[in-house]
Amino acid sequence: MDSRWLRTPWRRRLTFAALAIILAVFCVWPRYYLAEAELLPEDSGGGLSAVLAQQAGGAILNLGALTGNKQSIEADLTIARSHAVLVKAQDKLRRQFPKRFGDARADEVTLKRRMGIVAIRGSIVQITVHDPDPMFAKALVSAVASAIQDRLADISIEQALQKRAVAENRLKDASARLYNAQQALAQFRLANRLPAPEVQLGAAVSGLSSLEAQLQAKQVELTGLQQVATPDSLRVKVAESELEDLQRQIAKAQGSATAPGTPTLAELSTTNAAYNNLYRDEKAADLLYQVYTRYLEEVNIDELSAYENLDVIEPGYVIPNRQYNLLPEALLALVLLMAVTAEIYVLRPPVGRR
Repeated sequence: MDSRWLRTPWRRRLTFAALAIILAVFCVWPRYYLAEAELLPEDSGGGLSAVLAQQAGGAILNLGALTGNKQSIEADLTIARSHAVLVKAQDKLRRQFPKRFGDARADEVTLKRRMGIVAIRGSIVQITVHDPDPMFAKALVSAVASAIQDRLADISIEQALQKRAVAENRLKDASARLYNAQQALAQFRLANRLPAPEVQLGAAVSGLSSLEAQLQAKQVELTGLQQVATPDSLRVKVAESELEDLQRQIAKAQGSATAPGTPTLAELSTTNAAYNNLYRDEKAADLLYQVYTRYLEEVNIDELSAYENLDVIEPGYVIPNRQYNLLPEALLALVLLMAVTAEIYVLRPPVGRR
């Protein structure tokens, strides 16, 4: 402000006016266009895969514990801003706009500078592009959206292949375990001649338990009769006869001398426990086999629906409102502020400068 040029009022004002006019022109020229697109990434376990996981809950295990849940919006943004997405977008646009592309690294830096990818409310990914060419801006937004979808599909396929390898390996082991359990159960039935083990063993054990309970009750009844009646009493004779009949039935059921080869109650209990162990192992193996079968089906569905990984809420379009250049706007505001400051300085200079 102490220079002769700026101390002259008309020169000072002309300088700031010229700068303001130049910057005002640059605020609207060259004109930049803004193109946008909005995407909604879907759940990693969406669609038929989610239905299959719900059907697997309850009696079978919930497959959500194996397959995981939806990835966070931060992961979606990281994928959208990745180098692989930019390379795919360049490849899609290189043939359509050959003059806009030269060195791959320099083009990638330019695309990053012109493009913005942010997350807005509702886990929606918004893509914006500023460019002097509206056709290129719209094409770039669409290419980036398509590249994001392709990259998400590639990741889904890679994950599905890894899950398939694990599922097939575990399913092979589960099949072998189920086969061994079924063979052991079948051999046990043949060895013990049990076409229907649940019914036969249960009926035998419960029958013997009932006879023993009746025997104990009859013994108590006979003891009571002997205390109030003579040994030659008819009631005592009948009770003794019924007691002997119960003893014969129990002896026959337990494998007495009159019925050799018949299993005893202890043997039936042991056989029943052995059968229950084998039956439980067979059911556990079958349950595990069903879990991995459902899991493999879900992996197949995820692999087939890999490209159904996002919804395009708003396809690429050019916003009709005029876009202003932010840097010239900021410089214009700074020049106007300097002009006002200069006039105030001239009208009321500091005490030491008067």
